[in-house]
This record gives sequence, C-alpha cells and structure tokens, in this order.
Amino acid sequence: MSYCIVGGQLLKEESASIPIDDRGFRYGDSVFETIAVHAGVPYQYDLHITRLTAGLQALKIIFDTDRLKSQCQKLLKENSIQQGILRIQVSRGVGSTGYLPNPKDPRAGANHVIQTTPMPTTPQQPISLCQPISLWMSSYQKISSASLPVQHKLGQGLNSVLARMEAAEYKCAEGLLCNQQQELCEASSGNLFWFKNGILYTPSLACGVLDGSTRHAVIRLSPYPVEEIRTQIETLRTAEAVFITNVVWKTLPIGFLRPEDWSWNSQPVAEQFHQLIQSDREAYSKQYINEWAI
Repeated sequence: MSYCIVGGQLLKEESASIPIDDRGFRYGDSVFETIAVHAGVPYQYDLHITRLTAGLQALKIIFDTDRLKSQCQKLLKENSIQQGILRIQVSRGVGSTGYLPNPKDPRAGANHVIQTTPMPTTPQQPISLCQPISLWMSSYQKISSASLPVQHKLGQGLNSVLARMEAAEYKCAEGLLCNQQQELCEASSGNLFWFKNGILYTPSLACGVLDGSTRHAVIRLSPYPVEEIRTQIETLRTAEAVFITNVVWKTLPIGFLRPEDWSWNSQPVAEQFHQLIQSDREAYSKQYINEWAI
C-alpha cells in the first residue's frame, strides 16, 4: 500500500483526491519538482527547494516551502523508499471562475501534493545499461522565456509532451528542441550536453532552457572545462559525444539525430558522467542520512 500527502495530510493513494476546480488541474497553474532518492535521501534536496521557491515566486503563488521537508521525511518513511523518485507539486489551489485568480474566495490558497514512485527505467531499457538512444529534431519550438518562466518546472508541460509524442511517432526516444532564434535548447525530457576537443558544452540558460538539477551536478562534477553557450544545431554535427540529463536517467547517451542522420559515439563520455553522478549521490546520501532518517 502506497501513501501520498495532499495539503499536508498523509493519505492512501487510492483514496486521495484534489478539488475538480483546482487551478493546477484546470490551467496547469502550478510548479513541481522531481527529486531522485538514493539510500532514502533526496539528492540535492536544497537545490530543488530553491528552484521550487523561485518558481512559486515567478508564478506569484504564496506557499511556505519550509513546511515540506518534514512531510517528505514522513512520506519516504511510510512508503519505505530507498531508491526512487520524490515528486512535489504546488498549485495555486481553487479560487476563480476564469484565468484570473480570486484571492478573496474563501477557499483560495495554495494546495500541494507529494508522491513517491520507484525509480523508472530509461526509454528503452533498464537505466544501468545506459545504451544510446535516438533523438528526433522536433518541429516544436521551446517556449520563449518571454512567454513563460521556463527555467522552472511548470505544471503546464505540453511543450515537452507534444515534442516527445512526435519523437515516438518517428521511433525516437526523445525530441530535440530549439528556440525561436533556432538556438539549441534541450531535449523534451532533459538538458543537453555535447563534448568536443576536451571541452563540455551545454546551452546557456539565456536560450530559455530549464535550469535542471542534474545539469547543475554535471557542471559541478565535470573533470573537463564547461562552456555554457548560445549556438545553432549545426554545432552538434562535429561533436564527439552528445548526451542528455535528468534526475531519472542521470545521463543518457545520444547515438543518432533524426532525420539529419548524424551519429556519435556518445556512450563512453555519458557513462563517465553517469558514474560521477552516481558516486556523488552515494556521497550525498552518506552526508545527509542522519538528517533524513526519522
């Protein structure tokens, strides 16, 4: 039996619910965080909460994130999660009859849900195999940061949903998105990196990419110089290796870009960073185990 937390209350998942007029459900008016759990400890928890807090501020949702830690501790214990995913979502809650929130509605106020799941697999196989995947050059563009605060994980995720569905239609695991200036941005489910001449590159946050937590870890742990740049897709043609990152996969090597038919030997570099992140997770969990063991 699995539990979740809704509005601060511990509930059985099968009996949990949210109001049908919750703005997160109606409009995607919410932000969320997906946190990897290793040995019972949420990896880079403070970094995730900092980004969650910034996302709430960007959406002007009033919510005290300090209350979340004790609730996450309780849920991890109840669900006996040692290896898995901790997901926190905060919506504006109810309180409107249209797009404009109504803070004077007596029911108004942020709502939140915390869930845990086992660690998923990669798009094609168990994560430990870390085999290369194919990217599809998406016909969708990354939403501009002038339109939405895209550096945060917004509850409105249709841009990624449509890009990944399109990739699947062409038998590819992920979609590659550029912005309106045709600059490289990210994959539909992760941040993008490429390696060339001893330097690790990734799109600058100024391109409108998600400020990913695993992106932070890769930059922090890299044994190579890292450059965050603005560039066109043609740059990838001559790369030695390409990989994408997120909290589930750590790093995932890219073997092909379709329909351009470019290919790379990405596995050695991706596996190097995969192991660096795994080792960092192990060290992090040892450092904070007493803080999370309740």
